[in-house]
Amino acid sequence: MKKMILTAMFGLFQMSAFAETNALIEVKNFKDWVIKGEYTFGGLVFKNTGTDPLLLAKKPLDFEMYQFIQSKSTDVRSLDGGLKRVEQRSDGFLHLLPGETHVYEGRTFPLDTKHIFSEGEIRFVKPIYFGNGVWIDTKPVTFNGVVPDSEEHIATITDVNGSWNLVAVTYKNERWLYSKSTIYWSICPISLTNKIRIEPHDGKGSLYKIWDGDKSMIYQDGTCMLTEGTDENNVFGKWTRERKQRAEADNAEVRRKKAEEAE
Repeated sequence: MKKMILTAMFGLFQMSAFAETNALIEVKNFKDWVIKGEYTFGGLVFKNTGTDPLLLAKKPLDFEMYQFIQSKSTDVRSLDGGLKRVEQRSDGFLHLLPGETHVYEGRTFPLDTKHIFSEGEIRFVKPIYFGNGVWIDTKPVTFNGVVPDSEEHIATITDVNGSWNLVAVTYKNERWLYSKSTIYWSICPISLTNKIRIEPHDGKGSLYKIWDGDKSMIYQDGTCMLTEGTDENNVFGKWTRERKQRAEADNAEVRRKKAEEAE
């Protein structure tokens, strides 16, 4: 039995040595325009198109800190050290098997277009780090840099970290709610004509109820995300739910085919 296990382990090592690490990485934009000073966010989808499992941090925050990197000039020694600490924790990594798809939930990821803003088309890719010097770029991300038609002050929020404004920005036939300090952080689309009202929700200054006419949503301070809301407002939640369902169906089909081939 020991000899069989050693043989299997050696075979796995040989396979890994010649395996290909590759992925198709989609970035989901929830609008195709940005304004000057805007810090944009997107959803992420990974499909393993290589022959080796892909290691992805289970916690979205860990992934953002150590794998979703601003530039390939980042010191990979610090990144590898961070990934080593992630590996040692109980949550650690998920192993995305060849052919399978993973959708990150509960967090959008910063695309940081404010540093490259210009009027007209803005096009870039984001590098993803997989350890040991391996980088894979996302599919190209494209925005249109614009001057908004109007900006309307909605409310001022103050907590222990300071104060900032919530503003409604309109461009053509879209109106979005933003958190604004020295930069703009997009939150969600809102209706073009309804009056927007905001009130504390939990009494702790971390959750706020936002009324878009007679529709309500819950905004979590500091995340630029909604925890509740209709599909019209909570576009990230709607996209995540639908994209995850599609990924689960695709993964089930991949596993079914692999099981048939193994018979």
